[in-house]
Amino acid sequence: MQLPLHRTSIRIRLLLASTVVQVVLLTLLLANSVRLMDGAASATLDTLIEQHTVMLHSMAVVHGEHGSYEAMQDILDELLVDAGEGLTYVRIARADGSLLLDAGETVSNGGASPPAAGILGGMDSGFIHVRRPLLLPGNEVGSLQFGVSAANLVHARRAILEQGSVIALAVVGLTLVLLAAIGYLLTRNLGRLLDGSQALAEGHLEHRLPESGNDELADLARRFNIMAERLQGRVRELESTASRLHASEERYALAIHGANDGLWDWDIAARTFYHSPRFAEIVGRGMHDGPLPPDELLGYLHPDDKGRFNNQLVEHLKGDSAQFMLEHRVRLPSGDYRWILTRGVALRGADGRAFRMAGSIADVHVRRQAQQRLLHDALHDGLTSLPNRALFVEHLNSALGRQRRSDDFHFAVLTINLERFRLVNDSFGHVAGDELLRRIADRIARHLRSGDIAARIGGDQFAVLLSDIGERNEASRLAASLREGLAEPAVVAGHTIHPRARIGVALSDDYHDDGEAILRDADNALHRARRSSDEPVTIFEAGMHTQTLQALQLESELRAALRDGGLTVHYQPIVDLHSGAPRSLEALVRWQHPQKGLLSPLAFVALAESLGLIHELGMQVLEQVCADIVRWRKLFGSDALPPVSVNLSARQFQVVGLTTDILGTIARHGLPIEAVRVEITESALAEPSGPAAAMLRTLRDAGMKVMIDDFGTGYSTLSYLHTIPCDVLKLDGSFVRTLADTPRLGTIVRRSIELAHDLGMTVVAECIESPLQHDLLLAMGCDYGQGYLYSRPLPAEGIAGLLRDAPPP
Repeated sequence: MQLPLHRTSIRIRLLLASTVVQVVLLTLLLANSVRLMDGAASATLDTLIEQHTVMLHSMAVVHGEHGSYEAMQDILDELLVDAGEGLTYVRIARADGSLLLDAGETVSNGGASPPAAGILGGMDSGFIHVRRPLLLPGNEVGSLQFGVSAANLVHARRAILEQGSVIALAVVGLTLVLLAAIGYLLTRNLGRLLDGSQALAEGHLEHRLPESGNDELADLARRFNIMAERLQGRVRELESTASRLHASEERYALAIHGANDGLWDWDIAARTFYHSPRFAEIVGRGMHDGPLPPDELLGYLHPDDKGRFNNQLVEHLKGDSAQFMLEHRVRLPSGDYRWILTRGVALRGADGRAFRMAGSIADVHVRRQAQQRLLHDALHDGLTSLPNRALFVEHLNSALGRQRRSDDFHFAVLTINLERFRLVNDSFGHVAGDELLRRIADRIARHLRSGDIAARIGGDQFAVLLSDIGERNEASRLAASLREGLAEPAVVAGHTIHPRARIGVALSDDYHDDGEAILRDADNALHRARRSSDEPVTIFEAGMHTQTLQALQLESELRAALRDGGLTVHYQPIVDLHSGAPRSLEALVRWQHPQKGLLSPLAFVALAESLGLIHELGMQVLEQVCADIVRWRKLFGSDALPPVSVNLSARQFQVVGLTTDILGTIARHGLPIEAVRVEITESALAEPSGPAAAMLRTLRDAGMKVMIDDFGTGYSTLSYLHTIPCDVLKLDGSFVRTLADTPRLGTIVRRSIELAHDLGMTVVAECIESPLQHDLLLAMGCDYGQGYLYSRPLPAEGIAGLLRDAPPP
């Protein structure tokens, strides 16, 4: 640590040093004098105290033996009246503290008492209290206390100190004046030399010193002037050279700036490395970091690029290549990597060995990112960032190649489809649908094992490559586990959604070199899973491909039938079990297929539901029913026509605006709302708080009756039968077919009919085919029946004849 004095002049430092020496010496002198004086004063006081002690002790003993302390006090009072220096008071006390003698004026000792045998006070206080033990008559030990004034000694000591301090200050002041004068005379020329040096340092090369005198300082000034003149000439030469060099550097810098490259120069022999500011900017180094040591260059490269960089560099230094050029990555201070293009050429000596190498680097990070982004986008899905179909097929082909090389390697392909995804898009918007797809992609990725690959191959369809599976059951188990993971609730657009998925599985054992084929067959298995109600995970088997082609053909034909009006409606009457007269009709859709003939709903309704066409199909049926009712009303009058029930699929209740479409269609044909009824299967009401219950209440409030079809199958509605909006229960045909052979079943049917009547509902029994079944149901109190015993489903023309011959209601 340097003191501030390092910047002061020689003159000031000389004065300060001399002053410090003088102060130290005088301080030591004064301190020694005070010490000697204090010693002499202390000796005098000790003698005085001892004399008074002996005198007072003798007097106390003599007067004490005669018991004449009063005489002693008189003597002491006269002795102490005019005492200004020396003894000032005397006290003699017994051991219990009672006074025997008290002469003179006591000076306060600050509340403290001297010890049993001791002294209190000193030279600083100017007064001393002394206390000594005293042998009283009767061998009683008392105390003798007296005070001694040292005021004169104190005043004398203070006077000596004051005079010594004045003398010391005078000596210091005189020394300062003398040294200042001598220092000025000695340092005046040195100051001029210092000013001249400062002027040269500041660039005033024309500055010169006066050369008067013949002493050494004058000779030093003359030599200084010669040096300044030569320095001024040399500076003029350097300025001219620097000007030419600056112009050259500007031209060179302009060219480098235009190229936007960083330059480097590697002196191989000297093991030094120079780089330009642009080089430092590209690699993220500051110029203040200093030159980059050549040995540390490889440490800044990406681990994947070190090998290529080192090999090409060695190849060029050996002379095997004309130029070194390589695109590679360098590590930035932040830890990120940047792509650069490094180019360079080596200089060689007469022996052909490289001794120097120089070149440039260019920032190609943006271009490489764009290339990588284009490549990534070409092979990945933009929404989920998963591989797309093309990249997934490449992975499949690679897995097939590995299977050909190893008999122990097997894999499986899963295709995954989300159920009711279109409903999410239609209800909450495409933003919510995209968010759901991202959530599903993340869940699939979390369930993958090491080596597995997931991809998005369609709108709501994903694929997974299960690598290295041991057996067939492992693929099924992994697929089931994945399906359970996907079914966890997800909050999308503020709504809780319970995703459900269907999965098709294809095993790799029957494939050799066609990734598209195994993916196609996994998709075929998925189509089978989507049509199945109890197999959400389906493994591809031989024959599925043909069935899938047939299903695709049927799908195309069904779409054409919906587009061209190829669907028709047949009607089956529902009769009064007492009179046999038709009291209502059920509309049943039929498809007149050009090759397969007339198809029942079992052949295509499930397909329409899986394709999302069921609402369009249902509305076409309703349109035909309304048109037929209008035509019948013109033929027979409105009073003679029974109402017609139209079936609604459970999936139709997921369509926003279903009730508006139904009521609007009926109103558009000018029909009363009572002319049409709706039938819905029991499964659609499994969730009383779902949309179906609310929609049915809307229809009932408008005046339409609601019928529950297939009652008693699949779900038990007894727990909430009183809450559903229903007017008519239709007993499923499975109860009716075995009714005559199963008495216990008859009891269940009877109780169900009684329960419906208690709730204000009427009951229809389906699939009545024999008079015995008719009689049993009539005896149980069933209201209506439907089945082949009364009539098969008939086209509109056949129903018109039936209505014409039917008795009036």
